[in-house]
Amino acid sequence: MARGHSENFRAPDCRLGFDLFLLQPQKKTNDAGQPLLDKNGKQIEEWGATFIYPNSTPKTVFEKAIIEACINAKWGDEAKIKEMIGAGLIKSPFLKGDGKEARFKKGDKAGEIQPGYGPDVWFIRTNTRIAPPVRYKDPNIQATKDEVYAGCYGFPVLNAYTWEGNTGKGVTFGLQYFQKLRDGEKLFTGGGAAVDPNEFFEKIEDTGSAPEETKGGAGAGGLFG
Repeated sequence: MARGHSENFRAPDCRLGFDLFLLQPQKKTNDAGQPLLDKNGKQIEEWGATFIYPNSTPKTVFEKAIIEACINAKWGDEAKIKEMIGAGLIKSPFLKGDGKEARFKKGDKAGEIQPGYGPDVWFIRTNTRIAPPVRYKDPNIQATKDEVYAGCYGFPVLNAYTWEGNTGKGVTFGLQYFQKLRDGEKLFTGGGAAVDPNEFFEKIEDTGSAPEETKGGAGAGGLFG
């Protein structure tokens, strides 16, 4: 079935987590480690990032986009979609900060929560197959790896889209744009020396608070609980 998409929306300010492929794509492979190819025989590449939010951050703007995408996928009207979400028939794109997705998968720290995550946050994963604009101080210049890293703060522009597979139906978020707003403590999973942000921080013009449509709402107690 065809995917349903929402319009692009400016998401609330967030912290960048791991799974960071904003500036360099990830080459996709199957479970056997073999390249996943597109219809032209070229290996599929995806850009994306994980965005971390405090539990106090409302999910209203995300949920509005989710419902729009589901309606466009012809999964039903708003009431039907909310009913499906409540029954767990549409998988949630919101991940718990202390859930299995926030923990190390292997190595000496397997099972431990990764830095930057925990019971006081939730997060989402995003992706795109088109290199997204990533900006910091200049709207016309792509940010660098030194400027954009796991642990810094900014905001993404996203859209929601539906998917269907062997595990059922769900919604995820496509990444359209990311703008860094300020530095933060770098998140490390091991190796290397942490950098003191105060040593390199440069003041930038205040872009103001989030738009009104991103404020208020149900927060962590929204459609997906």
